[in-house]
Amino acid sequence: VEGKPIAMTEDHRVVSTTERARIAKLGNPLKDGESRICGLNLCRMLGDKFLKEQDPRFSKEPYVSPVVQISKSCSAFALIASDGLWDVITAKKAAQLVLDYKERNMGQEISADGVADHVLSEARNLRTKDNTSVIFLDFDAMRMGR
Repeated sequence: VEGKPIAMTEDHRVVSTTERARIAKLGNPLKDGESRICGLNLCRMLGDKFLKEQDPRFSKEPYVSPVVQISKSCSAFALIASDGLWDVITAKKAAQLVLDYKERNMGQEISADGVADHVLSEARNLRTKDNTSVIFLDFDAMRMGR
């Protein structure tokens, strides 16, 4: 919003302080240095019913962020991406990549695909080791009916 990144999610990795605290509340805390459950470094997921039945430390409950208000007069966009992006690019850097792309292409029709591909290319240049998906939502274009 107005060029400032707002984190709207939290990593669901086993090493996360909040996830370790959630797991400890279940009565089966992780040992010091333990960073995986059943070989995975994450502990919340959609699907994977078998894993959640196998180990109750896995959760299907997503992190839900506070609502972010976007007024009609402000400039705003959202970048939704998988951990393949966030492993190599910070939210601040991702926001800057979007702003730079929009500035370089000012006066031209800017497509969501073009912005997403630009951000994805940077993740690949930084040698992300994971599969990566990027979705760009331009609230300015939506507000103007484009």
